[in-house]
Formats: sequence, structure tokens, C-alpha cells
Amino acid sequence: MIGRETTLRIARPTGHFDEAVRFYTEGVGLTVLGSFEDHEGFDGVMLGFASAPYHLEFTRKPGHMAGRAPTEDNLLVFYLPDKQVWQAAVDQMAAAA
Repeated sequence: MIGRETTLRIARPTGHFDEAVRFYTEGVGLTVLGSFEDHEGFDGVMLGFASAPYHLEFTRKPGHMAGRAPTEDNLLVFYLPDKQVWQAAVDQMAAAA
């Protein structure tokens, strides 16, 4: 369940819903915080860390083209200053690919 302390939500439609969920859960290590089905025709999932004040939301709608991100430089950056934590994250993402 999404807590009331959430201060940032990044919501994106995607044509690769299952792949995005798998990448961010198995690769990045986020957890499913909540989901919904057929909300005005859209299905969605919220991913994040339960203690964090932010989460990602991915949505899909049958027959709806999500399109591409606005630019090739549309990035989501996680800062992992500890080298061992960074390497573990890289290894986890490579294993999920």
C-alpha cells in the first residue's frame, strides 16, 4: 500500500509493461507497493521501497500506444555512492537481463 508520506510519483505509460515491472523488481530491487486494474481502462503498478517518499508508476491500456520517451536522454538515475552497493546493483541488473 502506498503511504501518505509519498512526495514524488513518476508515472509513465509503457508498451512493455511486464518487462518494465520485471526490470525494476528483479533488476533494480524495487518492490510492488500497489497496483490497479481497469481504472478508466488503464492497469498500473506502483514500484519502490516501502520506506522511501517516492515511487514509480507504470501503466498500460489495451489498444493504447504509449509511444517513446520524449528524448533518448530521458533518464532515471539512482545514486549509489558506496562502491560495493553499486557493484551489487550492477550485478543484480545484469542477472535480470
